[in-house]
Amino acid sequence: MKQVYCLYRVSTVQQLREDDIPMQRQACREFAATHQWGIIKELYEKGISGFKTPIQDRKVLQQIKKDAELRKFDILLVFMFDRLGRRDSETPFFVEDLSMYGVEIWSVTEGQ
Repeated sequence: MKQVYCLYRVSTVQQLREDDIPMQRQACREFAATHQWGIIKELYEKGISGFKTPIQDRKVLQQIKKDAELRKFDILLVFMFDRLGRRDSETPFFVEDLSMYGVEIWSVTEGQ
């Protein structure tokens, strides 16, 4: 069975108030269940801009990268790929790093 980390994130306080994370969590859990994957960790980034904050300053992404290097999981499941980061100069390198450690990145949207 594939071992999955899920990343849920919102970049604004308004999204926190709108309960965006529970919707992301539900969509990812349903998607993982349909693939018979085991979610072993759920990580949260709340109120951190993926555009304004460099990846090296995002503690959750640094933990994901470290755990990938240690081969703790097989798949990083995110709600909508662009939620991972919007700094075009950095995101491809983060994805490449995970790929180098054998981690696949999958993206899910609501109702998928």
